[in-house]
Amino acid sequence: MIFTPKQYLWHGFGTLLLSLLCSVFFNAICSSEFISPINKALDSFNLYDLCNHYLSHSSDNAAEQELEVNDDILLFSIAGCNSRAEIAGKLQQITDLKPRVVGMDVIFGENSTTGKEVDDSLLHVVARCPQLVTAKRITQHGEEVAVEHSFYTKLGNVDEACINIEDGIVRNFVRELDVNNVKSQSFVDRIVERAYPDVFAKLEERGQNEERINYTPVEFLQLGMQDELFPEDVEGKVVLIGDFEDLRDFHNIPTSIGGASRIPGTKIHAYAITTLTKGRMIDKMGTTGGWILGLIISYIFSIVACVCFVECDKLSGFLTNLVMILTIFVISSVYGLVMIELQYEPDITIALLGVGLAGFTAEIWFWLCTTKPYQWIQQKTHLPDGGVRVYVDSNGQRNG
Repeated sequence: MIFTPKQYLWHGFGTLLLSLLCSVFFNAICSSEFISPINKALDSFNLYDLCNHYLSHSSDNAAEQELEVNDDILLFSIAGCNSRAEIAGKLQQITDLKPRVVGMDVIFGENSTTGKEVDDSLLHVVARCPQLVTAKRITQHGEEVAVEHSFYTKLGNVDEACINIEDGIVRNFVRELDVNNVKSQSFVDRIVERAYPDVFAKLEERGQNEERINYTPVEFLQLGMQDELFPEDVEGKVVLIGDFEDLRDFHNIPTSIGGASRIPGTKIHAYAITTLTKGRMIDKMGTTGGWILGLIISYIFSIVACVCFVECDKLSGFLTNLVMILTIFVISSVYGLVMIELQYEPDITIALLGVGLAGFTAEIWFWLCTTKPYQWIQQKTHLPDGGVRVYVDSNGQRNG
């Protein structure tokens, strides 16, 4: 075919427009019940996971690279301890050593096997611990919503926050949770508000309810019930208390830390706090920016697809697929580099969708250009036609 640059610009636009219509159609199909397993499979993968995986393994494999230490957080495990009296004693010790905030990532139910006297010992310590932020959980059963509290919240002045963690792979933390219109501040958000008011003020200015968790490996001091507590371990620190051996509170993360891709929820909270307070926050491109970036990349690739279709008739399909794969690889590589080096997450969803569809829709578009309705419109409005197919004979001459 003999095309001018102006014609390529027009047919690239037509291919892009057709790609948008196809994406709307595919979105309608994918919302159907019969294809929901595919949606779930796609939801389990995120390009952000690759960046986390690279960061984790590059840190593990670099012998000269020292692991970052967060001295502001103490992880305290009550694993293996079933005595609420012992836990009360340790909580009293922690309180006496003047921590900045104590986050109790454990819910103590009403029913205790050790009796009311032991329960009262924990209740009295909690009453004397103004730094405490204790956990609650919101669950939904059908249309009903239930809130699970620790028994000592009956004191009435205990600071509670919600520890709900997203299902599946945990990539984000939410500042305010909303379960069937029952809203609650999240555990991490409440701790940051109390321990780091300056950071909390910046979060308020950002105005985002959801933030990425940066899982670049960090070393935290972790102690247990049998370990001695020293003032330097606790004073001015954020102390997160949890059960680090309770498998019910283990969650999947998008990378591996210390060889494990399932870690305790309390440690996930620690990584979320570290993300906010240690300059690890990841800025994310907005929806508008994602659409603009996606349309620009998709339009450029649509022109490339039209060139392949026009200039290389016999190899157009192969060349288009090859260029599409290379383009997706380049987009993904740039995405990863920007994420790692600049801690900024571009929204490339539209770009990847547009590139994936353009090779398919280019052929449909050129077929539409041969139909009578298009030819009629073309004659009335002087739009570019579908081109003149040109073949090369044995003498190298291009003939229509």
